[in-house]
Amino acid sequence: MKSKSVLIVEDNDLNRRFFENLVGQIWNYETALNGREAIDKASNKAFDLILMDIQMPEIDGINALKKIRAKGQGKCPIIAVTAFADESDRTTFMNEGFDDFITKPIRPKEFLKKIKDALEDKPKDKTNESKNLIIKSIIFDKSVFEQLKKYNKTETIQQIYQDFLEEAKALLEDCKKAILEGNHSEVTRKSHIIKGNAGTLGINLVFFAATETEALGRKEEFEKMPAALLKLEKEIETFQKYLEEEIIFKP
Repeated sequence: MKSKSVLIVEDNDLNRRFFENLVGQIWNYETALNGREAIDKASNKAFDLILMDIQMPEIDGINALKKIRAKGQGKCPIIAVTAFADESDRTTFMNEGFDDFITKPIRPKEFLKKIKDALEDKPKDKTNESKNLIIKSIIFDKSVFEQLKKYNKTETIQQIYQDFLEEAKALLEDCKKAILEGNHSEVTRKSHIIKGNAGTLGINLVFFAATETEALGRKEEFEKMPAALLKLEKEIETFQKYLEEEIIFKP
């Protein structure tokens, strides 16, 4: 399997490290930080699979895909990685030229199976694709930790969650500043990042709070955003305390 090479295209640092930790246990990989870098790398090397994030600055995943295909490169499977796509989005992604898609928040077991099946050119298993991911209303979904533990040391996993906290706090401070400046679109964008990371890592109550904040921005209910940010801050603090006390995170 290590003979296979995967290009991970992801602009979010935490998501990228998370994907690297999973993919790197089984396959070789390289990373691209944005669509432009992905185009350059795919032009200079034949990869066996490309994981393409959709929402990226400068060149998004769809346009990066088109440019890679137009250059005659990227004949390998290219899988879209996107937040909360459902079965109704499948036709859209397939029509754009993707071979499949993976929804965020991802789960390690399903994520790796998608990659393995694509690399082995197996028919897509559509039985699970229409099932919506159920997010439980709990501080932390331990099943995510158990799946990660199959591929990483406890110390590595703990560092991933510490990195999440550091990034989430920094993004939260950015949101507070943006609120004061009346820059609501920035609050929406930053809360979207927190939402995606929290969902992938099973930090469920933070996920719900960030989802609420982002939704208020998209509905332009800006007057409710300060209260939503306070709730988000509380849930981040709650998870930090949980991380410090929960025994499963101890080496």
